[in-house]
Amino acid sequence: MRSGLVLRSTLAASIVWLTAAPAGWTQVLQEPPVFGAEVSLVTVPVFVTDKSGHAVPGLTAADFEVEDQGKKTPIVTFLSVDVGQEAGAIQGGSRMQAAARRQFVFLFDLMFSTPTGIVRAREAASTFVRESLAPSDLAAVATFGQSGVQVLVTFTPDRDQVARAIEGLGLVETQPRQRDPLSIAYDLGVPRWGPGIGPPPADPMMQQLIQMAKLMARADQGYYRTRVEGFLEGLGSLTRMLDAVQGRKQMILLSAGFDSTVLGGARGQESQETSEAVLRGAIWEAQSDRYFGDSKVRDSLDKLFRAVAVTDTVIHTVDVSGLAAGVVSVDQALPQPVGQGKDTLAQFAVNTGGRFIADANDLRAGLEELLAASRYYYVLGYEPQNPGDKPDKPRKLKVRVKGQGLSVSHRRGYVLKPREGEASPAAGALRAAETIVKGLSGGAIALSAVAVPYRNAKGTLSLPVILQADARSLARDAKANQLGLELFGYAFDAQGQVRDVVTLSPVLDLGAVKTALEAKGLQFITSFAVPDGPVDLRFLVREKSSQRMGSLRLRVEIPALGGDAIVLSPPLAMDDPRTRLVVPAPSRALPSLEIPFRLADAPFTAEPRPSLANGVARDVCVMVWGVRLAIGRDHRLEFESQLVDASGGSRVVPLDGVRLVPDADGVGRYVLTLRPKDMAPGPYLLRTSFRDPMSGATGRSELAVQVE
Repeated sequence: MRSGLVLRSTLAASIVWLTAAPAGWTQVLQEPPVFGAEVSLVTVPVFVTDKSGHAVPGLTAADFEVEDQGKKTPIVTFLSVDVGQEAGAIQGGSRMQAAARRQFVFLFDLMFSTPTGIVRAREAASTFVRESLAPSDLAAVATFGQSGVQVLVTFTPDRDQVARAIEGLGLVETQPRQRDPLSIAYDLGVPRWGPGIGPPPADPMMQQLIQMAKLMARADQGYYRTRVEGFLEGLGSLTRMLDAVQGRKQMILLSAGFDSTVLGGARGQESQETSEAVLRGAIWEAQSDRYFGDSKVRDSLDKLFRAVAVTDTVIHTVDVSGLAAGVVSVDQALPQPVGQGKDTLAQFAVNTGGRFIADANDLRAGLEELLAASRYYYVLGYEPQNPGDKPDKPRKLKVRVKGQGLSVSHRRGYVLKPREGEASPAAGALRAAETIVKGLSGGAIALSAVAVPYRNAKGTLSLPVILQADARSLARDAKANQLGLELFGYAFDAQGQVRDVVTLSPVLDLGAVKTALEAKGLQFITSFAVPDGPVDLRFLVREKSSQRMGSLRLRVEIPALGGDAIVLSPPLAMDDPRTRLVVPAPSRALPSLEIPFRLADAPFTAEPRPSLANGVARDVCVMVWGVRLAIGRDHRLEFESQLVDASGGSRVVPLDGVRLVPDADGVGRYVLTLRPKDMAPGPYLLRTSFRDPMSGATGRSELAVQVE
């Protein structure tokens, strides 16, 4: 289990791409929220409902009491969430915000469901995802079929990828998918369906579902029992894997349920009474200890319900048999009459704090109820009692809410620090995916980056990036003569869609590169295919053997390059790539890297967080669009550079020289030689301003630097 953590910053990364003055120092140099391995705060999402089951708004920290290990603990941070009005406020990367995101897992049961019900549930769920989820919501898709539980796409803000996973369910694939190693995207290839295109035809999927239904119909009782046990085991594994993700996980199980009487539970009159209790809404009368008579199944259920409770997961169940009303020929292939599994679905809901949607003729309406029930909720942050006392052991958690007739739902326990090697590979991938999706920055490997939007001579737009990993962070993982790394990079647009992805797994020969690595660290150079407008970059670098990792979020506004407006890149502190360890990392959309970091035919690299020294000359390159440069014509811009401190005070940095290097791509590359003088050591903002004497146009760009 993982708790939400708020920790000290271990890095600062900033890029500003501006044609106008920034709003101020805090906007430009604000460090992103971070995470790491040092515990300082536990975050707990809390859901409060009234007697009618409606979410309760307007509560404050004073309305809650927290007990950690049986002792009252003061609440030190508090976040009240109204998804309907404040969705944008919970999309940041802080630990409180990460725990506050609503997270839905759509689990389609392909074995115990009616084929028609699944096909119709798929259509309704796809529409629901595209049209009803709030901007800050995350969604995932999984299935239970002949191969057990499979996650098709993990929690992602990309509605199109979630909908495509639901529409295909891993069954309908006209050609192989381009798989995402972290499953943040269902298919990295060209969409074969989507908004305005329509879902794939139902017939191929229906045929596969009918085959599974016929298999179950021919199965004997022993095989059926085995499939039920496999379903419970898979559901438990999925729940434990989800524990790697912060915040509440709301699993939506779409199924017709399984026949529990096959397992030796209630029969005859007792079974009928239990089913009638479910149908009239009195699901508390369906006692699981009597209904599930088989001891092995009861044990599996008990373990499942305990895991759900401590991993902050609830299971909402949707009876898809109601969606097959009027369809008899196909669904008679099932081994039990349609609707006989309602009581088992009710048990899953009542024992996990979820909701049971019976006779779901209008599935979307039922799902809308789930959204409404969690529109208002709260995130409490507190410092744990005796954090050094057995941090890898389960700790009890209790939250009370003041007020008559109010019910509170929250996780019942957690651990501060998972045991070494406890997380499965699937959980490790899910944890890495969460770091990317929620925009968390920090970790054991310190990262920094600089990005420069670029339009080449053919008009193709891209976003080249230099990502740097700190040498000392990497050296800690160096074992023997090799260092195996994993790089993941994602470019999201303003709607949360995955635009491009880069993945790389280099193995460094330390015998050959150790000197360069220790001197200047490691750089990855990549380039993303992106549209104009805001782009949100997320990076994660992980060392394979120790699983130590670092992550970074970088937000960039892509200007309209190639127009009449004059646009400047950040001032790029140049360095010779022959003196550094630089690894090219092509993206999926741009397999042939085209990098603008060059002066004529001479390539250079840049430091994302450069250092300047008093009295020492340092060349920086400013790339300029919008100035009509004829090759061979010396069109001069007037430049000035300043160092701005945290208080807003600034001093001009003397320039030893300015020279223009024209290029066939039409981009003016100006090299400024800076020589700081009498500057106090510390962080600054390097601000480069220009004036075009021909047009009178002015502008500026800037980058965070350190004066040594």
